Amino acid sequence: MKPIFEYMNYREFLRDYYTEKKAKHSFYSYRLFSQKAGFGAPNVLKLVIEGQRNLTKDSVFKFCKALGLNKKESEYFENLVFFNQSVTLEEKNAYLNALMKYRAKPGAKKIEKDEYSYYSEWYHPVIRELAAALDFRNDYKKLAQAVVPAITAAEAEKSVRLLLDLGFLKTDGSGTYWKTSASLTTGAVVRSIAIANYHKAMMARASEAIERFGSSERDIESLTLSVSDETYRLMIKKAQDFLVQELLPMAEADAKPNRVVQVNLQMFPLSQTVEPKEGGEEEKHGAA
Repeated sequence: MKPIFEYMNYREFLRDYYTEKKAKHSFYSYRLFSQKAGFGAPNVLKLVIEGQRNLTKDSVFKFCKALGLNKKESEYFENLVFFNQSVTLEEKNAYLNALMKYRAKPGAKKIEKDEYSYYSEWYHPVIRELAAALDFRNDYKKLAQAVVPAITAAEAEKSVRLLLDLGFLKTDGSGTYWKTSASLTTGAVVRSIAIANYHKAMMARASEAIERFGSSERDIESLTLSVSDETYRLMIKKAQDFLVQELLPMAEADAKPNRVVQVNLQMFPLSQTVEPKEGGEEEKHGAA
């Protein structure tokens, strides 16, 4: 069984723990675990593993005792429990930051913490594009001021160093940078939170762009539609294909890029799922 610090789902950890215990000791049971933890119900562990029951602050303490976890392992387990059970992005970020302190220790993948940092700052992808397009010669103030809205020189330098560490940028040492096609390999759990942070930040930049730029400098289109679940999923796929198969090749074929732009395509529900009826309405909102 792998160390607890390599788990990002506490129910998976508990499942592996029980499986290993049962394999080593045939007499081990859910009832025995409950007795060690001080629970009256004999099947608490089973219910938690199967997702039918969550843990509270008090029950986390009892679980740590029955699991035989030391202080650091108990702290990690507690943060992992509330990370998995949290609902809001703000809560998830708080618990994930706590988990990263343990996962950054020897034996854990450094790339995971770096990827979380990369997506958590909206300007890292911008710096990656700018560093390759702008002849800034390590003048980080110049690089920072080219970002809209501007960031600090210290943030720009830190971003460049992160991108170099990740292999997203390369340099010849003379101040010239170019992009690479390096990819990140962090687990899906961390990536989902990091990308959610990134999307949230970029949506905020989009909102700001309405006042920051005139209509000739930006384009905002929107449609309010009524569709079936099947059509909704198809539209999401079409939007994804449009970004990857249409816009990305256009950018890659551009020999003289001189600015960085953000393209956001959002699709999200504006109503509960209702019983369908004949007919429907749609409203199109023109460019703003």
